[in-house]
Amino acid sequence: MRTVFYIISLILITTLAFSQANAASIPIDNPSFELPVLDPNAFPAYPYAYGWIEKDVDTEGSTNTGVFGNTEPNSFDYIVNAHGAQLAFLGSESGNAFEQDLNALYKSDHDYRLTVALGISSLFAPSQSEPLDMVELAFYYRDINDPNIIVDIASQLVDATEMSSTQLYDYRLYLPELSQDVNYVDQQIGIAIRSVGLPGGFWTVENVRLNEFLPLMNAIITKE
Repeated sequence: MRTVFYIISLILITTLAFSQANAASIPIDNPSFELPVLDPNAFPAYPYAYGWIEKDVDTEGSTNTGVFGNTEPNSFDYIVNAHGAQLAFLGSESGNAFEQDLNALYKSDHDYRLTVALGISSLFAPSQSEPLDMVELAFYYRDINDPNIIVDIASQLVDATEMSSTQLYDYRLYLPELSQDVNYVDQQIGIAIRSVGLPGGFWTVENVRLNEFLPLMNAIITKE
């Protein structure tokens, strides 16, 4: 019995090692929303985030998307596990979003994992009762004939019921291994963080990561 347990454990460890060794991080512009750098003596928020396409239903003031600075460690609303000094705010009303077209292409026989750290505002939390406010994480690509048209490949909704205003939690969206015949192979990778809900609340967004996983069989036979 011990021998069987040992063999199963060895297989699991080996598989995990191969998987981790063949995971590549795809660069994202301004993933932790550290740009633009906020003036410490000015208002602690700015309605813009470098590198991101911002969809804001407030087209004049852009009050639903932007960056803000974390507060002092002794403050009641200090976010204890922020990745940097700044984070992003995202209004809870549908139509608000952060999107980014990455300098990478979808590849056949690869799978992808988008990870986003999320939280809620301490003063204006998204609705945690019916109707629930949601955040949608999505992979997309742009239509070849009309780049203004976004085509979603995979998406996942997350609600605020277990989120905190002082601690961020990672939420992940998986895109399974792509076959060679899907129409978005070799198309530019797009990622999106969107609000689905009513106005009045704000999400906290931070530390966006994207990993690409190579085929396991290739991992086994590839020589470095």
